[in-house]
Amino acid sequence: MPSLTLAIPALNESDIIVGNVDELHRWMAANLSDVDYEILVINDGSSDGMGELLDAKAADDGRFRVAHHPVNLGRGRAVRTAMAVTESDYLITLDADLSYGPHHIARMLEPLQAGRADIVLASPYHPEGRVENVPALRAWMSRNGNRILSRSFASGIHTATCIVRGYTREVIDHLELINDGKDLHLEVLNKAEILGFRVTEVPAELVWRDRNRGRAPAQRGRSFRNHPVYRMRRVIVSHLVFNFIARPQILFVGPILIFLGSAAYGTALLTVAFVGRWRDGVAQPLRTTFIEGQLTLFLSIGAMLLAMVFLIFSFLAAQTKKYFEEQYILSTRSHYVLKQINRQIRQSDRRR
Repeated sequence: MPSLTLAIPALNESDIIVGNVDELHRWMAANLSDVDYEILVINDGSSDGMGELLDAKAADDGRFRVAHHPVNLGRGRAVRTAMAVTESDYLITLDADLSYGPHHIARMLEPLQAGRADIVLASPYHPEGRVENVPALRAWMSRNGNRILSRSFASGIHTATCIVRGYTREVIDHLELINDGKDLHLEVLNKAEILGFRVTEVPAELVWRDRNRGRAPAQRGRSFRNHPVYRMRRVIVSHLVFNFIARPQILFVGPILIFLGSAAYGTALLTVAFVGRWRDGVAQPLRTTFIEGQLTLFLSIGAMLLAMVFLIFSFLAAQTKKYFEEQYILSTRSHYVLKQINRQIRQSDRRR
């Protein structure tokens, strides 16, 4: 069996897909000729004739095969299909237009083979990485979005959303994934950290070969519907939601600090008023302070109670997350055993 699978999720890329597969073949022959590999394209329900082109290519190319989705199921499902189909020791997923050039294959494969990492990310936002020919607004959104998302992970990564990654066989067999869209990239990192896998990244160069990639074909930039922020709204919202799911305490930190600060400020005002009346010799200074500062007193008590409520919610959210992680680890172990048994059965059938 091949020791390396290069998997490419693709949708309606009939103009470039065969040429890019051939480019990968040439690069592998020139640079990693000692690696036994295959190229796998996941046709994600294309309607431009790409499926037929890939089937014809597979008939003539012993190192190439294709998996078809009947309809467009999403990038995440395509990556999951690649994980389900491959039986290689290592899996590297690439983008269809090779915006990350083939030279990244060697960069990602080396830490995997050396045993220094279980998952390797190609990171254009690494201090030594770069982004070229990508529209400025989109690049800015992506860089800052990754800066926010990266705080959800303990690995110290700079790029959390890139599809270009390398995986070991053990990671593939352990991960149980459910997302069909781009959230899969975050799900992989989150669950890999839960299971204790080592995640690292290598500097990468993201270079769009086609600057018009992702733009609407007509009236570009004139309608708000063609604006990158609007077109990426679902991804932006889902990634922000994930940030709260991965670190639920973040959602409560702001309200807790606001209410605690309000309570402290109100208490300070009442304290200053009490000390002033006491120094002035006012009879029953404490009672007078509470009567004249009833609104401040009630607001301070209310703010303190609300801070306690949010603290309790934060604790419950942390406990729920911990419970989920424990259940995921247990279920993953049982699924891993089943996968190993199925693999042994398939190998026995092949020997027969």
